[in-house]
Amino acid sequence: MKNQKLFLIALLVVPWLTVPFLSKKAFRRFLPTALFMATFTKALDFYGEKKNWWKFYSGVGPFNSMNFMNFGPYLVTSLWVLKMTFGKFPLYLITNTILHTSFIFGGLKYVKDFRIFTLENLSKFKYLLIDFVRALILYTFQYITEPIPTKKTIFKKK
Repeated sequence: MKNQKLFLIALLVVPWLTVPFLSKKAFRRFLPTALFMATFTKALDFYGEKKNWWKFYSGVGPFNSMNFMNFGPYLVTSLWVLKMTFGKFPLYLITNTILHTSFIFGGLKYVKDFRIFTLENLSKFKYLLIDFVRALILYTFQYITEPIPTKKTIFKKK
């Protein structure tokens, strides 16, 4: 299906068109965490496929359709959400909850229609819980690798 392949390529490329609007500093600061999360998500994809939680469709070349989601919207959204909410944990949780709920209860229909993936033996609620845990891991990884500055470190003379 030629249209599906074009859609997958657009799914990968279009989110990256927003990256120049991130500051260079924010990109460098949050990229390691976003890459970690994309890698973690890929491992979770393999595990979930073995457990028959979801099914991925073929993509372009050797990549399945989920690679385009992981390294397109998921990775770039991680960068943006961290840039806008890191250091404000309640806002981070609210933002992620809204994004994940919107995707699961609205967008899943479209990922099935565009033959990206379908949920097999996993309810939407369980998928939401998995995404919530992924969000906590994302924030925790960023927090561990780069703690939020305290007043002492902000006013420390250089």
